[in-house]
Amino acid sequence: MGPTIKAPIGLAKYMLLLMAVIGLFAVACSSASAPAEPASEPAAKVEMTGITPIPSEPTAVPAYDAPKAAAEPTAAPAVVTTTKDTLTLVTNGEPDLLGAWSQGCSGNVPSLVCEDLASDPLTWIDSTTFEVVPLTGVEKWEQVDPDRWRFYLREGVTFHNGEAWNAEAAKMGIDMHGDKETNGHGTGSFGFHGVISGEVVDDMTVDVVCEVNCPILPRTTIFLKFQAPGWWAATEEGTRDRTTIGNGPYKVVEWRVGQEVELEAFEDYKPNDSFDSQAPAIKHVFQVWRDEEIVRASMIATGEADLAFEIGFENIDRVPRAIAGTNNEVYILVADNIWHPELKKKKVRQALALAIDCQSIVDNLYNGLQECYGNISQTGTVGITAENSKGYGYDLPKAKQLLEEAGYDPANEIRIHSRQGRVFRDVELWESVVSMWSEIGVNASLQILEPSKAREARRSGCGQYKGDDALNCSDQVAPPPMHTSSHYYETATSNESLDMQRQLLLRNSCFNVNSRVCNNVPGFQDMIDEAIATPLGDERTARMENLATIIHDEYWFLPMFQVVTVYGLADNLEWTPRYDPRTRVNTMSFK
Repeated sequence: MGPTIKAPIGLAKYMLLLMAVIGLFAVACSSASAPAEPASEPAAKVEMTGITPIPSEPTAVPAYDAPKAAAEPTAAPAVVTTTKDTLTLVTNGEPDLLGAWSQGCSGNVPSLVCEDLASDPLTWIDSTTFEVVPLTGVEKWEQVDPDRWRFYLREGVTFHNGEAWNAEAAKMGIDMHGDKETNGHGTGSFGFHGVISGEVVDDMTVDVVCEVNCPILPRTTIFLKFQAPGWWAATEEGTRDRTTIGNGPYKVVEWRVGQEVELEAFEDYKPNDSFDSQAPAIKHVFQVWRDEEIVRASMIATGEADLAFEIGFENIDRVPRAIAGTNNEVYILVADNIWHPELKKKKVRQALALAIDCQSIVDNLYNGLQECYGNISQTGTVGITAENSKGYGYDLPKAKQLLEEAGYDPANEIRIHSRQGRVFRDVELWESVVSMWSEIGVNASLQILEPSKAREARRSGCGQYKGDDALNCSDQVAPPPMHTSSHYYETATSNESLDMQRQLLLRNSCFNVNSRVCNNVPGFQDMIDEAIATPLGDERTARMENLATIIHDEYWFLPMFQVVTVYGLADNLEWTPRYDPRTRVNTMSFK
């Protein structure tokens, strides 16, 4: 493996805080669910995730002309054995698409097949150490120029259809995810690293070349996935969108639309020296989906499923085991700061924030076990401080005053676009927000969208334009696919790389289709470019903190809380959730 980049020290504090929250969660839920009469069976227990806080400062990436000695490989994980070879997991929605390079493959849980199982990314953040590690396709890497990293690939790795893994195949995936004109063809990877391209050095060596200096690149290529080039070239788009022919530990057998996705272990998967790259012990995997939390929990109780995502704290006594943990997401509203006639006014955005009694919502909907938050990346991210992540508070008189000062026009409706089931009790949450806005005279409504329409709302941003048109998107009409203002849209936004670069590129850059921010503060895009090119250290941290503070103070987003989720598990399933929503079934087994 190449230069090690560890998670920021702030993550340790975050994990300690999380453990405290989960401890309260377990106590509160155990108390709330205790029966009035003695039960014949012991009450369910909510376990804490076994995440180890990071004990040391991040290791800086060496200068490009520093010695390039490769790190010693870690010991290979022990071979996992299992007493059961079939796993059924139930998610809160059906995948939009299964193609690893399709716009429907996103970072949320229903996309776990294309994101985590069927194709291994270029790099990965280890579940147990938080270090950046290789998976099946990579031996090691090194930085050879400020804007160039060299990756040495592994011999003997193949795709699911038998095609060979090599530098040409790697270049195809790198180019696909880093394309400037298409925002990485809509892949989630682009929002981590921005514009990149691949250059073949030899058959098993490839360079990743960045448009700007990229000192933390290996930490940002954790969603950069690959597929068999020959199959891709010979297959029509509709078929490519419905499956992945990758190099991950599981291969797609069939997607029975509306029913289930069936996978089987890839027998030729070549494990690497990291926990998350071990050979799969469970041979058959089925993904099914149910909208209701209580139904997902009941499926665990009856043995219909072995792992259920987001069952809600009120259902923990319905399952044999429940584990609470972070999923690395902040639940937010993204404002259309550009095309909406009211939301482009800072004082209106500020008034809307101050009109939300977040603590009341948390107390009533989440038993007080979420914490109101004020930024779009979680605690522990380089750039996030206690001050620039502080919640906005609740002040109705001030909110009304700001609306008057802004010249607010109630004829301009403000909608919240949401997709049901994104987080626990999300519809009730946004209904509460709409009700609170109505108290200050705001014309607001909630619109629940089907997944494809929700994706259109998210992706109708400045990055749909190119070049100078993107930089000046406020001078353009609202772009496709919506062709109109997206008002507010909700999203549970994650930052697995733990550096503010991710959110700067994803939701604040003129060149991303998800962004409704583009030089709203003059020169903001230039400030983003400068911060991203800065090596790890005090100067990078200071620049990231400055940008995160601007984001907070401009009210471009309405963050609610850092998401804590509850999983229901079969009693004999061995698995510990990560710090993010990623799910590697090849790390699971049955006792």
